[in-house]
Amino acid sequence: MNQVELIKLAYRRTFNTEDGQRVLADMKARFNYESTTFIPNDPHNSAFLEGQRAALLKVIGMLSEAKEPNK
Repeated sequence: MNQVELIKLAYRRTFNTEDGQRVLADMKARFNYESTTFIPNDPHNSAFLEGQRAALLKVIGMLSEAKEPNK
């Protein structure tokens, strides 16, 4: 298994726990998972909020790509 696959598996193992699911739900609520981050006339704050959202989307993307190794 290569390094990228190992990292994806680590994401899955971390966030598939009860605590991990609780943290992920909190992150979705805090970091605009299902809503826009655009703030009219405030490009700096919009960019900041989009950065938070992008980090969350990366975590979710890693979870959707991770596969358990063949046993």
